[in-house]
Amino acid sequence: MTEEIVFRGFLLRKLMDFYKFWIANIITALLFVSIHFPIWFYKGLFGFPYILSSILTVFVLGIIFGFVYKKSNSLWSVIIIHSLYNLLVSLFY
Repeated sequence: MTEEIVFRGFLLRKLMDFYKFWIANIITALLFVSIHFPIWFYKGLFGFPYILSSILTVFVLGIIFGFVYKKSNSLWSVIIIHSLYNLLVSLFY
């Protein structure tokens, strides 16, 4: 919930004041990836090739979450999708 409030509710909206949506969304997605680095490092998941697939997955999710936020104009839709994704990862990974 906190990630979506910060990244889509605050950062993406502020960046869209200065950039077109897709540029703002890419910047937000890259920042979204960057906050996951400490988690991957702490869990020892920083090895090759795992880290590449993790970066790509989180980046694509960031792009999708931004797009859903723009289309729905609702943080709740993104919070629900992100929560469901995290639940599925925790259940099946």
